[in-house]
Amino acid sequence: MSIRPSVCPLDCPDSCSLEVSVRDGRVESIDGSRANSLTSGFICSKVRRFADHVHGPHRLLHPLVRSGPKGEGRFQQVSWDDALDRVVEQIERVRQRHGGEAILPVCYGGSNGMISQDATDMRLFHRLGASRLARTVCAAPSGTAAKGLYGKIPGVALSDYDHARLVIIWGCNPSASGIHLVPHLRR
Repeated sequence: MSIRPSVCPLDCPDSCSLEVSVRDGRVESIDGSRANSLTSGFICSKVRRFADHVHGPHRLLHPLVRSGPKGEGRFQQVSWDDALDRVVEQIERVRQRHGGEAILPVCYGGSNGMISQDATDMRLFHRLGASRLARTVCAAPSGTAAKGLYGKIPGVALSDYDHARLVIIWGCNPSASGIHLVPHLRR
C-alpha cells in the first residue's frame, strides 16, 4: 500500500490536504494530512467515505439509456461511444434548430471546488455558444438577501473566531458542514 498526497476537490473553502492510501490502483482510505495547518490531520466524514463511493457497489460503471417511459426506471446499458454520440446528436439538434443559446449549462454546487470548477466544461459551452449563467443558482438568492439585509460584509477567517467574545451559529451545523471551524469554536 502507498500513501499519496492529494487535495479535496469539493466545494468548500477549507481546501483540505489529504493522504490517500492506495492498494493495487484502488483507493483504500482517505485521511487528513498535516501538510495544511487548517486540515491539521482531520477531514470531514463525507470525504473520509469517498472511497466507498468511488469503489462502491452502486456506482454506475457504464452509460445507461432510458428504455421505457420517463419515471419507470428502466434503462439499458450502451457503449461509451454510443452514449457520447447520443449526447452530441442532441446538442447539435438543439443548436441547429434554436441556436447555441438554447443550451443552458447548469452545474453549480456539489463537487465544484478550486480544482474541478470550470476546468473544461466552460470551454465546451463557450464554443457551443451556449447561454451564460451567473452559475450561482442557489447562492445568488441567499447572497442577494444577505447583502440587502446586512450590506456587503467580508467572510471571517477561521483563526479570527479565536478572538471573538460571542459566536452565534444560526441555521447550520459546523460539525457536519464546516468541520474545521469546530476547534476554533471550542477554543
